[in-house]
Amino acid sequence: METLNKGNIYITATSPQAIYEAYFEQFQRDFKHFLKSRSNELKVGGIMLLTFMGRKNAHDFSSPSSVIGMALKDMVLQGLVEEAKLNSFIVPIYGPTMEEVRQIIEIEGSFTLQTLETFEMGWDFELEENVSDSVVDSKIRGEFIAKYIRSVYEPLLTAEFGNYIMDELFSRFAKKVSQLLEVDRLEYTNLVVSMKKT
Repeated sequence: METLNKGNIYITATSPQAIYEAYFEQFQRDFKHFLKSRSNELKVGGIMLLTFMGRKNAHDFSSPSSVIGMALKDMVLQGLVEEAKLNSFIVPIYGPTMEEVRQIIEIEGSFTLQTLETFEMGWDFELEENVSDSVVDSKIRGEFIAKYIRSVYEPLLTAEFGNYIMDELFSRFAKKVSQLLEVDRLEYTNLVVSMKKT
């Protein structure tokens, strides 16, 4: 997969269709297995409520993974990261669309879908809830986002790229996020799914 998605650690708008298909097929296998396993734990008529990150539409792949990929590309160009390492690294996260989730639930067959909705939250939702925009500029918001994204991604990235680049990588990530926040509201799309065991 790395040669097909060269220079990217995640799905991007320029990724070949085969990359999208590989991510979706893996998600489909995993989600079907998850549904079957949960079905075995519930009585007929039992309700399951899930919430997880997804995406608005089939062409929306904006995520922290994409921004980390941009920062890593810059570091490759400056000789701080080996290009071969970037090309062989893939973030194993997939955010499905509502339609993909609906399709998998129907095909797997253990549950009847009751509700399927989305809601958006800013990448800095915790900060947004506690302070007003007039107090916090995009630089502070970028640094805040970088800190919690680092807590999630660092172990995965360290295994491939080494610990020594993490400070520089997330400093660059914070700057890129700050720049993006100047022109766009960075949001997660979250899916809420309610279903009943058949």
